[in-house]
Amino acid sequence: MPPVAVVIPTRNRGAAAAEAAAAVLCDPSDYELVVIDQSTNDETVNALRALPPDPRMRVVSSPLRGLSVARNTGVAESSAPVVLFTDDDCRPAANWVSSMAKVFKDDPEAALVFGRVRLPEGADGRGYAASFEPRERVLEQGIPLPSVPLGVGANFGIRREVHQALGGFDPLMGPGTPVFYAGGEETDLLIRALHDRYRIVNAPESDVLHLGVRVGDAIRTLAVGYQLGTGAAFGKLVRLRGVDGFKEFARRAAYYGQDIVRDLAALRRPRPGVLVYFVAGAAMTFRYGIDAEQSRLRLRRARA
Repeated sequence: MPPVAVVIPTRNRGAAAAEAAAAVLCDPSDYELVVIDQSTNDETVNALRALPPDPRMRVVSSPLRGLSVARNTGVAESSAPVVLFTDDDCRPAANWVSSMAKVFKDDPEAALVFGRVRLPEGADGRGYAASFEPRERVLEQGIPLPSVPLGVGANFGIRREVHQALGGFDPLMGPGTPVFYAGGEETDLLIRALHDRYRIVNAPESDVLHLGVRVGDAIRTLAVGYQLGTGAAFGKLVRLRGVDGFKEFARRAAYYGQDIVRDLAALRRPRPGVLVYFVAGAAMTFRYGIDAEQSRLRLRRARA
């Protein structure tokens, strides 16, 4: 059994998936790479087959759709005690796998590890994408306010037993889902881990380049989707953890409300949308049932 597995979900991005896999395979250490291909054609599998043969890589074709589903499938298809995730629009550094594996090895209590996610040079001035520049090395004392940045799924690792204990990624959240389509799936997993006092380690030495920069109208669509997803994650926490979950939701909502007051006091244009979409995302979770055992949303059965 290799000590680490790497999972890359992909759908109809053949060239990008091959480049992401090739970047991972630059690391010569021992691991297994599982590419979960949800594509609707053979472009992706053909692009991956064109890479130099490497016994560490497997391609698993899946008829299902959704980033969360693909990540859960990757965990199920692998066997290593630690599972790392990146995306097909990311390019990990040549030592990424080794670096992430070292963090888990050096800190046996680390349950989840988030590495640095940087954008292409100059991207900050012309577009938007999820990034992460860690400031705190360790988080384990509960859920911080938004002033403390949280890691993103583009550069992320988890111990297999922790993934199982937390119920994995919610299949109704994240890209590829009809409602919480932009994100929130890793936020959901992370805040549940923080609420349960798991140890989170942020590792800036483990570096991934994120190429999925959005421009124009796509920026607003992505930002709204992310905030809806964040609200949904906290709405789920309310339903799963009751009063404790509601306290966390109210604490974050109050933070966003204070931002509006501060902007008004400073005669700056307020941004109420952040609070509005956060609350809306939380409210939207009540359209669904809740599986408390798996910590997942579930579709309600239609009435006869």
